[in-house]
Amino acid sequence: MKTKSLLRGALAGALLLSCVGLTACKSDANASAEVKRQQAVFALSESYDASAYLAYAYKHNPAADPAVVTMIEAGFQIAHDKIQPLQEAADAGDPLSEAEVEAATAAFQAAQKLLPAS
Repeated sequence: MKTKSLLRGALAGALLLSCVGLTACKSDANASAEVKRQQAVFALSESYDASAYLAYAYKHNPAADPAVVTMIEAGFQIAHDKIQPLQEAADAGDPLSEAEVEAATAAFQAAQKLLPAS
């Protein structure tokens, strides 16, 4: 009898540890996804800064097409408006929405396409 009770106790303990372990794994996966989103925002912000410098250089080029400059400015403003709040949230360690990161990435890519190739 004592052996069965001990075995049941051990089995219940193992099940409890399994549940705790699964919960910890789920929490680690969520944390890992959040870290990846933060890293994506940091990389996006750095890429934006580099491309914005190219846009600035193009704008001040005497041969720049004013219509293209206007489109570039508008595109980069939209990207900036989407990236900046995410950058602030990432800096503060606040949670980031995957949809917001994707929207900011899409806005940046659209702005980047406006830059002339040469």
